[in-house]
Amino acid sequence: MADLTAYLAAGVFLAYAVHRLVVIRRKGADSAQRHVVGFALCMGLAMLFNAPATLSALGRLLPASEAVMLLTHQLKTGAFSFLVLVALALKTPGPARPAVRRQVSLALAVQTVSIALFLAAGPRILGDSLVVPDGRGPLLAGYNAVFAGYGSWCLCVLGRELARHARGTAPGLLRTGLRLMTLAAVCGVVWTSWALHDITVNLADGRQGLGEDLVSSVLGAVTAVLATGGASATLWGGRLSAPGRWLRAHRAYRALEPLWAALYVELPEIALPASAAGRRPGPRRTEFALYRRVIEIRDGHLALRPYLHPYVPVWVAEELRRTDERDHDAVVEAAVIAAALENKRAGQRQDGALPGRAAHTPPPMPGTVEAEAAWLLRVTDAFRHSAAVHAIRGRVRTEASDVRR
Repeated sequence: MADLTAYLAAGVFLAYAVHRLVVIRRKGADSAQRHVVGFALCMGLAMLFNAPATLSALGRLLPASEAVMLLTHQLKTGAFSFLVLVALALKTPGPARPAVRRQVSLALAVQTVSIALFLAAGPRILGDSLVVPDGRGPLLAGYNAVFAGYGSWCLCVLGRELARHARGTAPGLLRTGLRLMTLAAVCGVVWTSWALHDITVNLADGRQGLGEDLVSSVLGAVTAVLATGGASATLWGGRLSAPGRWLRAHRAYRALEPLWAALYVELPEIALPASAAGRRPGPRRTEFALYRRVIEIRDGHLALRPYLHPYVPVWVAEELRRTDERDHDAVVEAAVIAAALENKRAGQRQDGALPGRAAHTPPPMPGTVEAEAAWLLRVTDAFRHSAAVHAIRGRVRTEASDVRR
């Protein structure tokens, strides 16, 4: 399980790094994006090398497996250094050169101290543990403390800058991405602080387990998913969100069919080309097909205006007093359409039939296709299932029969 989660985290980091490298090569990028790629590459390679299965395989191939462990820690430390550079690049206006130089100098100093502590501890791999000679446990503990302290500080610097940007960003995908990345930084602090567990073992026994344990791997995977999800959030409104949009549009398209079909039977002229052919739209055409279906329903409603019964809203109010239906506006709209269809079927026009009483005026149309589709879904549901609509449909049918007699 530890191998699986470690490889999952490594795969997420590396896949994101490769994707961003391709984008940067094609479109260019600012310094923050390049630093993010550096972080993802370093962290992905570190997680890949530090997986227990990888360490075991490298141990059989390389004479100095301790060097692999040192490399993985230094890669992680380098990844943390990139995060501070990202935070500096996010500042407005851009980062001051002295601040960048100080961070680079600090990063080099931390790497140097870490390597010195590791070499001074003189660790050797015995079985599934990294063991240091007697009396050198504090050196190994210091090595892990530098890693945990520096990594947590870097993540806190980035998290603070991300949170500041998120507060000043309007609602939308960008702010969602910033919040996810802030959450990733918080999770990263917990992940990095897990090294404190190693410090207690270093001081007590002068040893340390090889590779990522299960808790560390899980924290790493969660951090990777949050970080890459936040960094790619602005893509969610485009290609990444397309399948979800297509699915929602397809469901709405199918759900509107009963109302559309009832209108089409009496008013076949409302169907735009190919609408009545019985073919379902392909995935890439569902949003356009839904837009077309909304237009056709609205056209049908307009074509029924001569048959709109002016007393339907009053009848609906009477019927709703006897039922527990709550969506009053949708029930009125559905009843008006149902009554008009009955009048159209019977050839009973209502325009001018009751002078001085205006026909029903539909509520204002929402501003987007999605909002209008949502409204028509409510109307369709009432058209199919409302007891008030069913009663008014029968009342109009009876009235039309009496007129014909």
